[in-house]
Amino acid sequence: MNSEPRHLHPAAMVVEGIRAVRGWASAAAIPGLAALLGGLSWWVLALLLLGILLLIFGAALWGFLSWRATVYWVSGGAFHLRSGVLQKKERTIPLEHVQSVDTVQGILQRLFGVVEVRIETAGGGSSEPDASLPAVSRKAADELRRELGGERREPEAADVPLPRVIRRLSTRELLVAGATSGQIGPAAALVGAASQFFDELYDRFLSEEAARSLLEALAPHAFAAAALLLLGVGLLAWLLAIAGTILAYAGFTLFRSPDGRNIHISRGLLNRYEATIPVARIQAVRVVEGVLRQPFGLASLRVESAGYGRDEGVSTTLFPMLPRREAAALLAAVDEELAADPPLTPLPRRALRRYVLRALLPALLAVLAASGAWLAGAGAVWFLGSLPLPVLAALYGVLRYRDAGWALAGGRLVVRSRLVARTTSIAPRRRLQSRSVLRSPLQRRVGLATFRVRVASGGGGTGVEVVDLDLPSAWHLMDALGPSSASDRDPVPSR
Repeated sequence: MNSEPRHLHPAAMVVEGIRAVRGWASAAAIPGLAALLGGLSWWVLALLLLGILLLIFGAALWGFLSWRATVYWVSGGAFHLRSGVLQKKERTIPLEHVQSVDTVQGILQRLFGVVEVRIETAGGGSSEPDASLPAVSRKAADELRRELGGERREPEAADVPLPRVIRRLSTRELLVAGATSGQIGPAAALVGAASQFFDELYDRFLSEEAARSLLEALAPHAFAAAALLLLGVGLLAWLLAIAGTILAYAGFTLFRSPDGRNIHISRGLLNRYEATIPVARIQAVRVVEGVLRQPFGLASLRVESAGYGRDEGVSTTLFPMLPRREAAALLAAVDEELAADPPLTPLPRRALRRYVLRALLPALLAVLAASGAWLAGAGAVWFLGSLPLPVLAALYGVLRYRDAGWALAGGRLVVRSRLVARTTSIAPRRRLQSRSVLRSPLQRRVGLATFRVRVASGGGGTGVEVVDLDLPSAWHLMDALGPSSASDRDPVPSR
């Protein structure tokens, strides 16, 4: 399918102009602030006003030149994008390499009723799209998606079928997802960074005598004040985590195209994101049960798909939260080949010791380091605080062992493991890229092995593995999931 060269929507002038202003303003921010701090004389104000006028004029000129220089079209089995004001660039992407055509509607795009189109290839995996059109109309975006997908435009009657809604995230589910997201740590780090700003204000505006009086007043209640401070920081971090989830996943809706070939995702409160995932490209799915969600029987669904290798954004999130028992039904609505929830085969008993030892080693090193610090005169508090670590580490090792397991179900490999969250990975046999059996010297002594498969995801792929299963089971998986040579196998040691 060939098309004539097309320009972006005129709103692209504003979008590109504002992007240019951001870059120029950041470069001029320090000198401008220095001038303001130096005193607001009339000539300083005049220079600032002149700089603002030049900035606006330059942004408008740059936006027009950028819009005029940007042209895109489809011809010769490839997508072509020509852009660049000072340096001309032309990008050519073969249609067979196009993995997805997603649309993003930021605040500016919503204001003008346009969308940003992002084109990803199967060899992507970077944080930036392979090609981006900052402002096109929805009609042009739909037409480009059809052209890149090799679809023909049929008569208007063919446009009647609408995408089928698989599931929507309700307001209640959105709030629960935020409360159990596990993003309190990053939010707490943000609170900590903000506290440094308030520390500077404290040092600048609070006199030494006032600070001393405040500390003397709080001294009798130091423990209660510290507890309240920690509680306040934790509560604020929790509220920030909920707010971040609402901004990212408000209105989350999962659709299936009328022809069943694509899954569409729409989400976002301020910036509206729309992503398309070809069902045929989904290599594996993961059912992730976070620490805060598992006790309530909740989980999130993520996909591993060629061209969706970035570990951020909605491009890898199939559904942000749902009851664990409903995961198989939702996956069946996406693709029957991805739906599986069989009973798992546990690891052999002799693997328990290895899981516990792997968890114990860092804890024992921490106790040893705390002991050295105590002997060096650092105080006993660090040593006493490290004593529970080995017990907690051993319990963590036992938990990882109990959660680990595997199964073969209808040509699908199902693997469950735990790092922090408990994750169940489902990989159809025909979508596996490689299979291998790995054995360390210590595993050889006890007849254990690690079975690992890789699926295509982004540029380098991603792995699914079962650690410390018995050797006959490892070779059974190798036989069931792909060809192997019997001469390559190690003999099974006698017990």
